[in-house]
Amino acid sequence: MQELRSAIDFLHYEEIIPLLYRLPRSLNDIFNSDFFNPLLEMAKSMETGFSQVKLLYLMQKRAKWEHRMEVHKILLGKIVYLSSKIASQAARNTITVTRPYMPGLVDIDIDYTLEEQPGDPSLIHENLYCHEKILKQNSYVLMLDASNSMRPEKAAVAAIATGVFAGKLRNDFYGVLSFARDTSIIKRLYEPHILEPLVDKMLDIETGGATNIRKALLDGLSLLNESKTMHKTGILVTDGWATKGGDPVEIAAKFDRLHVLGISFGTGGSDRATNVLMAQKGHGRYRFIQRFDDLPIAIAKIIANK
Repeated sequence: MQELRSAIDFLHYEEIIPLLYRLPRSLNDIFNSDFFNPLLEMAKSMETGFSQVKLLYLMQKRAKWEHRMEVHKILLGKIVYLSSKIASQAARNTITVTRPYMPGLVDIDIDYTLEEQPGDPSLIHENLYCHEKILKQNSYVLMLDASNSMRPEKAAVAAIATGVFAGKLRNDFYGVLSFARDTSIIKRLYEPHILEPLVDKMLDIETGGATNIRKALLDGLSLLNESKTMHKTGILVTDGWATKGGDPVEIAAKFDRLHVLGISFGTGGSDRATNVLMAQKGHGRYRFIQRFDDLPIAIAKIIANK
């Protein structure tokens, strides 16, 4: 507790996060009576960013009931803000079609126009054909490893990453699931795109347990198969250590496209060989995420680059 007091006094919030993680539950009453209010004031004064979100997330976990909703409301607002900022513009998947002229279309398809009007030299509007870009909707599913190695403060970053995923795909259909020994469906493809409730659900996920990547991929496929869109893509975030359920690689091959973002939760590192093989079998890309805080931007980039 003296360490926590010193950290608060000197505003070393980088030190507070690991201290709160190690704080025994038996000391929760002391935390709430002596430390909660100064910590909350510090958190409010911090610049909006990952450190602030992590601190608020851990405070929410340790706060007594009457304080918890106050912290949760602040935390939710910060995550929605950061997610929207990182996602910026939604991804736009378009296809080009040729159609008869209508006001607003300026890109004339000369070859098609001449083919359709042989021997007719009059280039009046009724005889013109133009190119038109049409927004094409695709389907995506995000599968997030929440198994035993994910420390609680990383779950807050996972919530930001999910918000970025949703923000980039607000013109498409997308689903989200988390997994450990079993899977938990956070959002189905055809449920409404409302960012705040999605982030709220992510903040409630429980971390811990074995890692069943195979089942996560099977359930991800089931979500994608609810869609009638032509292109269906999975994004898998995991350290690759499949401790339950058997080899996931053969399931990866069933995706139209499967991108794998390899992460390391701690000292165990990641199973790069399995992650690379899943991406190869899934006709997607593999990227190793050096720092967990880089996950939201990595998701934004992999969607933007298709």
